[in-house]
Amino acid sequence: MTTSSVPLAAPLVGIRLHTRHAAAPATPRLQQLLDLKDREARREAAVAAVRDLARGAQKAVEQIPSQVNQRLDEVAAIAVELGLALANELVGDALAKGLVDPTPTVVRCLRDCVHGSDRGDLVVRLHPQDLPLVQTSLQQHPEVCDEAAAARFVADATLPRGGVRAETQAGRLHYDPREVLARICDEVRREAAS
Repeated sequence: MTTSSVPLAAPLVGIRLHTRHAAAPATPRLQQLLDLKDREARREAAVAAVRDLARGAQKAVEQIPSQVNQRLDEVAAIAVELGLALANELVGDALAKGLVDPTPTVVRCLRDCVHGSDRGDLVVRLHPQDLPLVQTSLQQHPEVCDEAAAARFVADATLPRGGVRAETQAGRLHYDPREVLARICDEVRREAAS
């Protein structure tokens, strides 16, 4: 491109004349500058891609604690149910084998029962297989010997192993280890869910 000035009557700022010849080939220095510009553009694109990748990785890392907590909650719920199922099986097996001694419950009934008009109105009902065990074990509790002597012990096959039903004119108490376990399981589930 050539710029020249021509004297005119009216002042012109300048005239540019363009030649119709093909552009001169780029010099090695010019080519280096163009290559440098292309490399800079590619580098900026690569940097932008790495930044986007880093932002995505950062978001994924930030989500890890909530995902871990969600998984732990799922695992905890499964573990609670597994533990409760195991407890039910163990208690059921212990009851079936007669390994649960209802004597402590009977002792509490003898000691804490409210009598009606008759001091000897207490009837203690036990599973037939538990009755001899309780009567033998009560001999080791001298603090309730008088109450045990005044009470009437009855074998009741409708009660589960380990279960006790105490009746007086004033009211009745029913104790079933399976019901107690069910209430405990419900409470554990409530606590685990909160």
